[in-house]
Amino acid sequence: MQFLSPWMLTGLAALAVPIIIHLLQRKRVVPIPFSSLRLLKLVQAKTSRRSHVENLLLLILRCLIFAFILLAAARPVVSPKTAGRWGGNVPRTIVLVVDNSLSMNYRAGGQTHLDVAKKQARAILDDLRPVDDVAVLTANDRAQLLIAEPTVDHTLARQLVQAIQPTQTRTDFSAALREAHKIMARTQKRVRRIYLLTDNQESGWQFDTRAVFDDVWRQSEAQLTIVRPDNLPPVNAAVTRIAFRSPLAAVGALVRGAATVENFSAAEASDLLEVKLGDQVVAQRAVNVAANSTVEVPVEFPLPALNSDVIRGTASIQRDHLPEDDQQYFWLGVYQPPRVLVVEGQQVGPETLHAGFYLRKALAAGGDIQPQVVSSAELDELPLEGYSAVFLADATVSDRGLVRLERLLQSGGTVAFFFGDHSSVDNLARISFLPAKPTGQRNLPAGRLSVRALEPRHPLFVNAWDANTPFPAVPQQRLFNLELAKDAKVLLTIGDNLPFIVAGKLGSGKVLIVNASADRSWGDLPLSPAFLPLATQIARWSAELDRQFTSYNVGDPLPPAPNLPRDEALTVTLPGSTTQPAGTGEFILERAEQAGFYSVTGPNGVIVQQFAVNVDPRESKLHPIADATLAKIVPNETVIGLDEIGR
Repeated sequence: MQFLSPWMLTGLAALAVPIIIHLLQRKRVVPIPFSSLRLLKLVQAKTSRRSHVENLLLLILRCLIFAFILLAAARPVVSPKTAGRWGGNVPRTIVLVVDNSLSMNYRAGGQTHLDVAKKQARAILDDLRPVDDVAVLTANDRAQLLIAEPTVDHTLARQLVQAIQPTQTRTDFSAALREAHKIMARTQKRVRRIYLLTDNQESGWQFDTRAVFDDVWRQSEAQLTIVRPDNLPPVNAAVTRIAFRSPLAAVGALVRGAATVENFSAAEASDLLEVKLGDQVVAQRAVNVAANSTVEVPVEFPLPALNSDVIRGTASIQRDHLPEDDQQYFWLGVYQPPRVLVVEGQQVGPETLHAGFYLRKALAAGGDIQPQVVSSAELDELPLEGYSAVFLADATVSDRGLVRLERLLQSGGTVAFFFGDHSSVDNLARISFLPAKPTGQRNLPAGRLSVRALEPRHPLFVNAWDANTPFPAVPQQRLFNLELAKDAKVLLTIGDNLPFIVAGKLGSGKVLIVNASADRSWGDLPLSPAFLPLATQIARWSAELDRQFTSYNVGDPLPPAPNLPRDEALTVTLPGSTTQPAGTGEFILERAEQAGFYSVTGPNGVIVQQFAVNVDPRESKLHPIADATLAKIVPNETVIGLDEIGR
């Protein structure tokens, strides 16, 4: 039994009042004159005994009156179990919240924790009386109301509980507990109980608890009972991440990376890490992970020829009690030779005088690049779809050419500007996407000028220049004074910290300014040892720009690529090969419901975007929240195992 106003019980001290009155009355003697006592001696003993009994009963009655008044003022209530034990029939409102997040897929003893939770829910339903009503919810990272308004149809509740399916989403009890509280606030029945059937994973309580368990919750008088499947220590390991040094790899070249394996158990774990590309196993490594620790497992393998520019891959360990987190899905891009266009502005006289001559020679020396060379006028009529980079060598661009270049940039391509004698400040000022505006020419001192990289780890310099191999000095005679745009980045400076290479963006594409001429009109850069690697680095970097793959978690929305055409009918292929129309709003898919590979296909059947979706790594840590910690968040009763659910 409990009291809603227990402070009223302090009034029980008033029971001393009738006792004191009784004692005082016993000591009072009233003398009465009488002629003879002889006739009364026969009845004296009998009368005395009856008087004592009457006085004692009167005392007990007075005390009970005071006690009952005070107990009523203290507002006593009994729990449903106690009421049933004493023959009560108090109507109850019961809310069943069944956790069906990823962690409830943990399998022990031939059944999952979700299977046990559903059995426990049915046992609670079997304990209900006909007057008790019930609501049913599921909880993962959001709440699903299976029975939103409490009903006395317990058969329906059993059917809906039995039909609950597991998910791969993370645990977050906040949404379900808010909905359960709303249900309790609407009920008229005084006995209210919420059963949360869950493994009670600690990550499920990582929300703003004060916003849920506020004064309104406490005033609702709802009792929260946590029902756990068991108290056995969980045993689980997971692959939580895989990363490669480069998102692109060439066929036959070594691919290097590392996979993260975490052991969430209290004992050491020994396993086998396996990396597959498609259906082909390309690497295997034995893994030993100490208790409650993490290891980075290096992986290295030659990239096989799989006849694709993007390959599906998985890094996995052997299946354990929670199979869903035993693998990581990833995409690996296969390097494709860049398709490069050189637009030259000066084509007068012999070929050696053409503005794009040295560029074409430098690019072709890369071995896998076959540049196409056109004039500025030819650019106006040339479709740029399929090109990864366009080099403008002292070229004048018309309005029509600008439109084509902007489309290329929006689709993820690269445009690199080399200036020269025919580059007009007025013409360049019309190009809105330039990361810097030329304001006039500047003469430089004679001789070689030092060049300094402001971002040595920029992709433009990888495998070409570093601290041991600095960018060589350049014999430069002239350049443009540049007024940098707000988002421009200076990658190289020359001489007295003058901008030499400047980078900018438009859409998902990159814009580069090389503040030099591609011919010898402004200096001898084309003859320096820096020119050939610089040209080939720009071309190869351009082929990588639209091949960066991001991994998402189950429950995340999937955004479109910046260059994705949203005015076309697109189709999303989900794991399991089911398809559905792509969203036309902010996201391609509002929510990824399961781990695996997703692809977006255009109306012509060409895949235009890919996603790898993995389970949330927080779900792999299965340890329940400590009872003392949970008690500070919300008062609750904890029940463990099916046998502990009383009737």
